[in-house]
Amino acid sequence: MIGIDTNVLLRWLVRDQLIGEPALAQSEALSALFDKSEEAFFINEIVFVEIAWVLKQRARLPKTRIAEIIWGLLNLENAVVKDRDILSAALQAYSEFPGDFSDHLIGEINSRNGCRTTMTFDKAASKSSHFTELTR
Repeated sequence: MIGIDTNVLLRWLVRDQLIGEPALAQSEALSALFDKSEEAFFINEIVFVEIAWVLKQRARLPKTRIAEIIWGLLNLENAVVKDRDILSAALQAYSEFPGDFSDHLIGEINSRNGCRTTMTFDKAASKSSHFTELTR
């Protein structure tokens, strides 16, 4: 199994938009890695959080498109995803409620570890059932 960093997955996601000599070399390296490897690729939770952040903050993609991309990564045939069920539940909450993907992942992890709620000052995240807004 081979671990995959966020920067590799992001370059793979935007490979058709890369320009220039370094981009061509990276694209070829990615093709060789993903197309020819017989090993599975491990994607951890932090990579998903970073991808969601970059797609929102840098690429300015809408939430629906970010969710589609993450669903696609969760379901890659040759990917091993730690805690896929937690990520899937967080992604579902992200699709249904305000807040960032990272907020919903935190809420889901805390819930599955016995927390009745997760206290937050984040008004958007507090709309989810896993959070309670902390007020004065």
